[in-house]
Amino acid sequence: MQINNSHKLHSGSLYWPTTLSHVPSYPALQGHITTEVAIIGGGITGALCAAVLARAGIPAVLVESQRVASGSTAANTGLLQFSNDKMLSELADKIGETDAVQFYGECRKALTRLYKLADEIPYDTGFHVRSSLYCASTSSDVPRLFKEYSMLRKHGFPVEWGSPHNTGHHLPIRKPAALVTHGDAEINPIRFAHGLIAEAAHKGAHIYENTVVEGVQRMGDKFVITTDFGEIIASRVVRAVSDVPGIESSSRIKPILKRSYALVTPANSLPASWPYDCMMWETARPYFYFRTTPDRRIIAGGMDEDQADPVSEANYLLNRTRLLLEELRGLFPDKQWEAEYAWCGTFGESSDDLPFLGETSEQPGIFHALSCGGNGTVYSMIAAEMLRNRILGLEQPMLALLSPERPPHPNSSAVNTI
Repeated sequence: MQINNSHKLHSGSLYWPTTLSHVPSYPALQGHITTEVAIIGGGITGALCAAVLARAGIPAVLVESQRVASGSTAANTGLLQFSNDKMLSELADKIGETDAVQFYGECRKALTRLYKLADEIPYDTGFHVRSSLYCASTSSDVPRLFKEYSMLRKHGFPVEWGSPHNTGHHLPIRKPAALVTHGDAEINPIRFAHGLIAEAAHKGAHIYENTVVEGVQRMGDKFVITTDFGEIIASRVVRAVSDVPGIESSSRIKPILKRSYALVTPANSLPASWPYDCMMWETARPYFYFRTTPDRRIIAGGMDEDQADPVSEANYLLNRTRLLLEELRGLFPDKQWEAEYAWCGTFGESSDDLPFLGETSEQPGIFHALSCGGNGTVYSMIAAEMLRNRILGLEQPMLALLSPERPPHPNSSAVNTI
């Protein structure tokens, strides 16, 4: 999910654009076009929707106000996990164990389907299966973490218990306790998004960038999407950005906007003691995390703040980058760390830690694909398949749980605010 068509989504120096030797381009929409589905937003959410619809033979048009994959996708750190930012055991306390387990299970299935999509793109998307090391930040977090391990194991998720030095690797990190989940992954989000869009275009989808949506109007059983130099007539609309002129959104389904920080170390800086197939995160909130890259860099992030806009002051970003480097030094004290790239990006959350996916009774035909949370790409895969199934009249197992108009749960905040 991108935040919107005009909101500044990131600041600083981004790493992922440097990994593309050639950036594919698409024309701006000029004139009129008719289609089954109009997708508004050319980030990874819109790309997944376009690719899944194209594979199903469903005509679609995707429009992006700037260049495709240049917004939130470019600031994505590319971690894919079936675990939510909210532990399964804590999510169960909030929404009930049955629903929480079903949601985690759908996220795990979505990871498998993302792998299949990446595998069929005819160039390297940076998709690699990984394990995740989830560390207790303090001794007081150990009971919570063990409760999480017990619930994951109870429901058949691939998990192991042990402090980091007992996970099958001789790790330099020493934490009070940890668990390891298997079957997670990492991607190069820009290469993946461009691959999906290229595949969708090859299968018949129409892709337009530098095309600003100025309004969405219902005309009988169709929608008229007005752009700066053209018009789309569609039977359905996919909202893959948070703000679209003409699409109203109650306060309940607006994402809570925050900002986060990330850095990338120079090539070949990964310590030899760290297993290449392992990511790391922790129980503290906000949490620190890191992953690796094929050229042995570390991508580290965290320091989340309750602010919607990325930082505009260079010194502030520099300070946050230094704090992230200090976190790395705390884990690997024998190594000197520096950042080659560092940025701040905006992301969205929800009060119940679930994405907003589906239609509402007030606006039938408009599919909200707001993949709020740290697992945005995984949620976007679920959204794309929900959308396809809605059009084809197939089962949507997550429909009630993830509906944009789901009632607030008694243990959740009643209303999202920005």
